[in-house]
This record gives sequence, structure tokens and C-alpha cells, in this order.
Amino acid sequence: MQSVICKIILIFISQSVGADCSNAFFFEYTMKRSFLFSILFLSTLLSHAGVRSLYEPTSLESTQSVSTDLCENIHIYLKLAPQKTLPLHYDYERAENRTLYFSPNTTTFVRDAEYFLPYTKGYTALGFIFDPSFLYKINEKASIRAGIHLMAFAGDHKTIRNVSPILSLTFQPVKWLTLTGGTLDPGIYHFLYEPMYDFDRFFYDNQEMGLSAKAITKYWFSDMWCNWEDFIIPGSDFQERFTFGWKNDFHTPKRAHKAQIDIPFHLMMNHRGGQIDAVEDTCIETLMNIATGINADITIKNKIIITPDIPFFFFSNRSNEEHIHTHYKNGYGIYPQLCVQNRRLKHHWKVNAGYWYGNKFISGRGSYLFQSRSYFDEAFERQYRHLITGKVSYIYHYKKFSFGGEFQLYYDTDEASTDISAGIYMRFEQLFKIHTFKENEKEKIGFLGL
Repeated sequence: MQSVICKIILIFISQSVGADCSNAFFFEYTMKRSFLFSILFLSTLLSHAGVRSLYEPTSLESTQSVSTDLCENIHIYLKLAPQKTLPLHYDYERAENRTLYFSPNTTTFVRDAEYFLPYTKGYTALGFIFDPSFLYKINEKASIRAGIHLMAFAGDHKTIRNVSPILSLTFQPVKWLTLTGGTLDPGIYHFLYEPMYDFDRFFYDNQEMGLSAKAITKYWFSDMWCNWEDFIIPGSDFQERFTFGWKNDFHTPKRAHKAQIDIPFHLMMNHRGGQIDAVEDTCIETLMNIATGINADITIKNKIIITPDIPFFFFSNRSNEEHIHTHYKNGYGIYPQLCVQNRRLKHHWKVNAGYWYGNKFISGRGSYLFQSRSYFDEAFERQYRHLITGKVSYIYHYKKFSFGGEFQLYYDTDEASTDISAGIYMRFEQLFKIHTFKENEKEKIGFLGL
């Protein structure tokens, strides 16, 4: 049964990414159908996979095991994306049913990017992100969150650069599967590799809105989402855009004195199109990126984790030849890395070194430091890329407060030039209980009185 389902979903995905650009309606229909079908496929497959409860207590001896603290879960998966050096996103801890909470989520940052290579340009940003919100735990399976997102940069005369609402509904039909609609976590918390998702996007594209499905099982972590970025109405002077992503990490159980093996499979599609806009350029373009490979966790005396990581990246452009915007149709890259970090959560440090080789590699949301085209100069291209990277980070956690610092180095052997970046971050996130509501007899009847 599972093999049949796998064949079906592969057919659906192949239809989506291989549709003719001239048939806009068919392409967009199959894209959206694939996303909905993938969620059904995820639920069906997990029901046969021997799932483990999200809240089931386990030992930290297994660095991929599920634990009672969501913060520890994210700490576990940081190794899959070594460039993510912001303080950990604590997420909401288990809340009481029918209880209202308030959370003043706050992040301050100092970020200096000294980029001089021709692929992108540097910047300096000092500011804060303030996401005050209310959380109401409806029942043991659902919750609602509402608030406002504020982002400001020091020296910006607009005072508040980004103001947007926060509203999300979360449904947990079973303990290992969580569905969220509305405001999603920022993109860096998908924990993708840097060539597929740029760390700097945290400072200029901090919010996502759409639909997501997350699952944690004994041997599989999955994060599927659709971020709808540009919505159009009849006569809009721009095309609609959305991003579909599906992060999968398959891992073996950790055994004493043995390495834990992980196989990632990450998929991201950046789509632009639409039928009701007034744009003369009506071509539908989809850039697709895939990352896969192998990595292993080697624990030394239960204190230090050494992670050799060899990911492969593939790029495919599904645009019509006559209307292509991105010059390359296909490309690839390889990014072997070696990461050394400690197992402590309170004082966590990490050192990472890697080498990037790219051939016609393009990514719709990845860092331009790894790509074969320039962000500011479309005429500048370099088919082959050779980059040496080095990264150091430190994060301190204490009672819902976290402080982090990081330094990153990128040496381009072709340009014989070095780009560097550094940052200091502080974050506070906690739930404050406001009130618990009592259940009355009428509410016990059910939804809409049925």
C-alpha cells in the first residue's frame, strides 16, 4: 500500500514541476493539488511508521530523540543547518486547556555583513522584533494565537519598518502531527541549508503566512509548508508568488558507542504566475531546489558532537524557454562540512567549516553568496563557484532568555576575496497565564451545537 501511495505522489509532483508554461491554469492547479495531496500522504504514511508522541519523555543520549521540551527539539535539529546561529526559538510550551496566555516575544539584534563579492552587498542593521500576542488553548487538540508583528531598525526614519497582524490556528489531530494555518514561524526556523535559505532573510523577510504541517516520529522529522507571498486581484500590476517547502530528515536510532546516521531530503519550490493580473509578462516560472546527502553524529564521551555532513544540492528551472528570466535551466552544488559542538543547552557553542562547489546553481530563497548569479547585477554570472566557509557561534540560555553571538567567513578562491559577517542577538519568549475559563453545559454539546 505504501509503495502505491509513493508512486502516486511522485506522479503528482512530476506533473506539477513539469507542466508546460503556456498552460498556466493546468500548472497552478496541479501545484496546489500536489500540496494538498502531500498532506494526506504524510498522514497516511505516518500511520504505518510506528510514530512516537511529541511529548514522550526520552533521554538526550539520542540527539535526534523526541523530548518533553520543544526547545530541546530545536536544539537537536540545529546540526542539520549549522548556519542558524540565532538564539533558540522556544515555541509555546504545553499550555492548559481553556486558558488564555500573553507572550511578549522580543528579539534584539546587531548584525554587520561585510559583503564585497560581486554576488551581493553588505549591510549593517541594529534593531528589534517585537511580537506581542495572546494564546488561547481551546482544548487538548487546538489553540489560537493573535497579536501584532513589529520590526524596527535603528536610524530608520520610518520608525517601524514592518507592521503586520499575527493570527494562527493550530490543530493537533494526533500527538505526532501539528497543522497550522495563518501566521507561521519565520523561515529560518525551517532549519534549511544556507544555499537553500538565506540567513539574512531574517532581517528583511521575517514573516510567513499560509499553511504548515509538522510531524515528529521515531525515525523521521517532517516540516511541510506553503508560504503565500503575493496575493493578486483582477488588474493587479504584479504576479502572484508563493513558496512551497518540504523538509524531511530520516535518521537511525542512536546506540551506545555508535554513530547516528541522518539522510536529509529537502524540497523547495518558488513559484510566480497568475491569470487575473495586468502584467504583460504572463509566463509562469517555478524554481525548484532539492537537497539530499548524508551526515552522522559522533558523540565523544557524551560531551562533544562531531558531525561530518555531505549534502548535495540540485536546481531546476521549469520556465518556458521563450520567457525565461533565470538564465540557467539546471544546476547543482556540493557542500561538505564538518561541525563540532557541545551537548550542553545552557552554554552551547559550535564551530563549522565547509567547502562549496557550485555549477550553475540558483536558489529562489538561498544566499547569493553561494549562487552563480548576482543579486544586484543581473549581467554578472559565474558558472562555477568555489567557496571556503568558516563559522563560529555561541548561545547562552537562562530561564526563557537567550543571548547569542556568531561570526561567519566566506572566502571565494576565484575572486581571492573574503566576505565576513557577525552578529549579537538577545531573545525573550515566555507565556504569562491570564485566566482559565470554566466549561459550561452548553459547550459540551459540540461544535455549532451539533
